[in-house]
Amino acid sequence: MDAEKRKRLFCFGYGYSAAALARLLAVDGFTVAGTTRDPEKIQTLLSQGVAAWVFDGRERIAADALNGASHVLVSVPPLDGADPVLAQCRDQLAALGPDWIGYLSTTGVYGNRD
Repeated sequence: MDAEKRKRLFCFGYGYSAAALARLLAVDGFTVAGTTRDPEKIQTLLSQGVAAWVFDGRERIAADALNGASHVLVSVPPLDGADPVLAQCRDQLAALGPDWIGYLSTTGVYGNRD
């Protein structure tokens, strides 16, 4: 495995927590890519050095978005009672074969709101 692949984090849901992790990993030489639901935030992420894509959970991520990712962080809310990343991108992730996939959530953010 080449060094570039070992050092690329892809974040589904590039919010506060993912950005904090990305800052820590950047010190270790990681490049970072991520998603946002808001197309208007793409330019902001790009200006921060984060390769960015829109992902609303209703369709697959662009085919090239995950290229070279060694680590994948999932930090998006459930959609219609399911994990939208697995619902839409399971086969892309399986083909990628990253070294690590993590899920980050809190009950305070995505917990049961009944």
